[in-house]
Amino acid sequence: MKRIIFALLFLSVIVSGVFAEGMKIGYVNSEQILSEYKEAVDAMAKLETESKKMQEEFRVMQQKGQELLAEYEKKKFVATDSWKKEKQKEIEELQMNIQNYQMEKFGNNGEIYKKESEYLGPILEKINKILKEIGEEDGYDYILDASKGSIVFADPTLDLTNVVLRELRK
Repeated sequence: MKRIIFALLFLSVIVSGVFAEGMKIGYVNSEQILSEYKEAVDAMAKLETESKKMQEEFRVMQQKGQELLAEYEKKKFVATDSWKKEKQKEIEELQMNIQNYQMEKFGNNGEIYKKESEYLGPILEKINKILKEIGEEDGYDYILDASKGSIVFADPTLDLTNVVLRELRK
């Protein structure tokens, strides 16, 4: 509810500012840009391949852990104490390795996020540069991103998505 009230207040301030000062506002759909720009599609596909590879490695590690645990549970009543200790240690080490792998690959600063930045960073910089150029050359005060869900209605003539896509394809 607070979010809706804030959005309405924000829009009313923008609308009143547009009429009062003649501001020029445009918008783009960044999801459409990323889905239609070949370079971005290729980067996303490459990222998806990397992610699947890491997920498969993670799944194999988890499966091995389940197998070790099942073996331990199956034999723990007939096994020697030294075997039990050895298997417990092996299970603990594997669980620690699984946790470390998960953090290294998928954690906040994990490899997958670094790859995303590596693959998509230059593309996003290129898009932002074009948006800035369009904004400056055509006198826009604001260019908003419609894909972020903050625009409830917009005049289609203000949509700059295709302009950005044309510039990217040059």
